Amino acid sequence: MDNREDQLLLLQKKILERVALGGDFQEMLDELCLASELLVSESVCSVMVFDQSKQYLNVIAGPNLPSAVIDRLNGTVPAAKSGSCAAAVFQNAPVYACDTQEDECWSDVRQLALDFSIAACWSHPVRNSRGDVVGSFAISSFEIREPSYFQQQLLSESANIAGIILERRDREKDLWDKAHQDKLTGLCNRPMFDMTLDHAISSARRHEAQLAVLFVDLDNFKVINDTYGHKAGDDVLQEIARRLKRCQRSSDTLARYGGDEFTLLLENIDDLNSVTQVAQRIVDECAIPIVTDGYNAAVSASVGISLFPNDALELRELLSFADRAMYKAKSKGRNGFYFYEEGLTRVVEAKKRLSIELRRALENNEFVLFYQPVFHTSGAMSRSLEALVRWNHPDRGLLTTGDFLPMVEEEGLMDELSEWVLHAACTQAKSWLDAGFLLDKVAINFSLFSEQIDFCVMVGRVLDETQLPPSYLELDIAESLLAGDSDELIDELEQLRKRGIDVALDNFGTGGVSLSLLARLPIDLLKMDRDFVDNLTPDNDDPRLIKTIIAMASNLGLPVLAKRIETELQREVLAREGCDLLQGYLFSAPLAVSDIENLLQRG
Repeated sequence: MDNREDQLLLLQKKILERVALGGDFQEMLDELCLASELLVSESVCSVMVFDQSKQYLNVIAGPNLPSAVIDRLNGTVPAAKSGSCAAAVFQNAPVYACDTQEDECWSDVRQLALDFSIAACWSHPVRNSRGDVVGSFAISSFEIREPSYFQQQLLSESANIAGIILERRDREKDLWDKAHQDKLTGLCNRPMFDMTLDHAISSARRHEAQLAVLFVDLDNFKVINDTYGHKAGDDVLQEIARRLKRCQRSSDTLARYGGDEFTLLLENIDDLNSVTQVAQRIVDECAIPIVTDGYNAAVSASVGISLFPNDALELRELLSFADRAMYKAKSKGRNGFYFYEEGLTRVVEAKKRLSIELRRALENNEFVLFYQPVFHTSGAMSRSLEALVRWNHPDRGLLTTGDFLPMVEEEGLMDELSEWVLHAACTQAKSWLDAGFLLDKVAINFSLFSEQIDFCVMVGRVLDETQLPPSYLELDIAESLLAGDSDELIDELEQLRKRGIDVALDNFGTGGVSLSLLARLPIDLLKMDRDFVDNLTPDNDDPRLIKTIIAMASNLGLPVLAKRIETELQREVLAREGCDLLQGYLFSAPLAVSDIENLLQRG
């Protein structure tokens, strides 16, 4: 047995052991491609599989395949003359195209081969344990050649291993779906919703965020079952599920909670209006008659709503209060929604008190700044800090911006608070410098500033008053502010940078900035939107979007900062992908001035 055969056996053994132990399927497919490439010089390997429709082939693995090639290959229809992979799947047999410009199986796609220098391409169908073709494994060569016996063997074995990986992946997905999905509607089931809600409550508690639980019960559903039978009832539930999906946001969680009851979780809500809008859409959608050949079903929905933290702090109470509010909606005539009454009363009363107290707070200097440090991926502190405003309320204690900033905007106090934050942060930074503390930057989020003021003038005035050198100040501008006509704002940012102030683009990745606009923005740092980090979990550690953002920033010569780092897994992934700076509770919570000074002294 020659060395290559030994390597092939080791490859088989290594990957099959990982399959047996339950490794990451994407990593295993990528490793299979990379290992096969090592055994065939001047080649790239790839795996294609059918999409859900079973009509088109898409690339799911090809770590060294250029993205432009993947884009061209995705959506391939199996056919005899559409390339080696399409032909192998179409014929359910290996295809060895030794010269793509001559072989008949490439006659319809020769330009693709020319564009990407694919001189030869050998492909083998990937099959499941039942013998059904599910995709293909391919070795593409940059030189014209026939496959040796060993290379044919490698192609066959790699296709077999790919089939095993894919079948194991699909089996685990099926098991997950059965355990966590409602069989009739395809929505998540009660245990899955409870688990998601419990996690959301924990997250909201840590980040001082708000969420809402909507309890939806169909009115007169029993009449459908009694009149038309349970098959008609099932049809109605499936249609209602489709309508409820149209009402939810992409970040929401929708479940069939049992019988004709549905639940909806709304996370990171800003105000009651957003909740009201979703509830009204649900009522409107459910009120539309369901008309089929067999029956005309007239149903409606009663919706109850509870809020975290206003109504309750625990899962069971939130669900119970939403359920009570739903019954209140039914008692008021059905076909409507109702907020848990005690919670709603508290919200209204608290809002009135807050409006009065806010103006007093500015007069009495009740606001304070906390600072959250920025760290290198190694764990070392960078000596850059983000200033975060807090309200030291005389009765309620320390409040975060989520508790009062919306009211600040409503009361027209944003300009006044903005200037206070800027002045306080610059004063404190100058004090630290005078005391000999080593400081790099103090960052202030631009979302605090109103659009009605000339912030360039304000920033200049504050710097003059506090005598802080401009190089120690960083202004963070939210990507959303650049979504529309941004020329005027870009000019203002240019003025700030000319003065020596750093500018960071915050919440990058939310879609407000095109690539062409990004290239001409006068910025010094990209701050990645926190959703990218939140999505890095033990069950989902795919860093592709993060990798794309970091690569894009690198091409523009911009460092990247990732916020809300809470786990070691998130730190490891971001460090591996080349992120420059990190910020979050894994390293440090926002700290008071005295605690920051202790850090600066130690660092």
